[in-house]
Amino acid sequence: MEKQLTVNLGSRSYPIYFGERASGEFSAQCRTLFPQSRFALVTNETLAKLYKTAISQWKDQLDFTLAVIPDGEQFKTVATWESVLEALLKAKLDRKTVLMAFGGGIVGDITGFAAASFLRGVRYIQIPTTLLAMVDSSVGGKTGVNHAMGKNLIGAFYQPSLVWVDCSYLDTLPQREFVAGYGELFKYAFIGGGDMFEFVDMHHEKMIAKEPVSLVEGIRRSIAVKARVVEQDEKEETGLRAILNFGHTFAHTLERFYDYTGIIHGEAVLWGIGCAYDLGKRVGAVEAKDREKYEELLRKLPRIQLPFPSDARALYEGMFSDKKTDQGKINFVVPTTPGNAIVRNDVSPEAVLETLNAFC
Repeated sequence: MEKQLTVNLGSRSYPIYFGERASGEFSAQCRTLFPQSRFALVTNETLAKLYKTAISQWKDQLDFTLAVIPDGEQFKTVATWESVLEALLKAKLDRKTVLMAFGGGIVGDITGFAAASFLRGVRYIQIPTTLLAMVDSSVGGKTGVNHAMGKNLIGAFYQPSLVWVDCSYLDTLPQREFVAGYGELFKYAFIGGGDMFEFVDMHHEKMIAKEPVSLVEGIRRSIAVKARVVEQDEKEETGLRAILNFGHTFAHTLERFYDYTGIIHGEAVLWGIGCAYDLGKRVGAVEAKDREKYEELLRKLPRIQLPFPSDARALYEGMFSDKKTDQGKINFVVPTTPGNAIVRNDVSPEAVLETLNAFC
């Protein structure tokens, strides 16, 4: 398989491969890259059943320890992370062990955090099976779990050693999960430059309909955008990586408000994108000449209906529990010219409340 992309981080650089249902090829690649290693595969209960045959083939080829975790955002917890570590310890695995995350963003985040923690750090591979994980969480090294006080408050920056993107896994992805993942791809239209804006605008209908050529190209372009940002600001030290949070300040507070029930992350991101644009208009970041172009694209947003009416004040107050706050100020990513965005922490509460009241 031809290597398509590389995340360039010096000694922590890693390749991103694209392929289709090549279990033997994947195993061979693992043996080539990690010839002296033992392996452990982490997946969830749903995928363990759905891909029982493929997992069995991999196990025959790689002789790995299997750890199966519950499926769902509510299980992205310290307790689930501990259960993975316990499985690794019981198997008496060593520091040459390579963990494999076979699943969506939750599996990837928990596996990556376990890799960062087990024996003070072992290598791991991301095998994303959802659109959201392919275009976002599998690349960049953010790992962790949720806490009652907020999402992803416990974790580490820890880069994978390999990302294996197999778009054929999307064939079994429920439509709701696919649309939710598309929210993260759609996000890159606002931060990936003018070419990405035009690509999403032009190919939206084909991608949402799962037309293979357009969808794979959209995934590849999204990953390339994220890789370039991560290369410049791996651990969010310069502020550039905050651009990747476009729509997420609103999305995370919506998820918490609904107690992660009736709305999944990507659906919240789709609402958050609309909110971010509305706020950008209110604070003058979006010039009048660009609004028609933005609004034409935003009319295509496949938003779900919210579970029940929201409360603007409660949503706003919930934003202060987000890890994107800085010295008591909320960082908002708002659009400027098509394909570009900036981070603002000087937005008035009144402007945010107006957006929340108008949009949510």
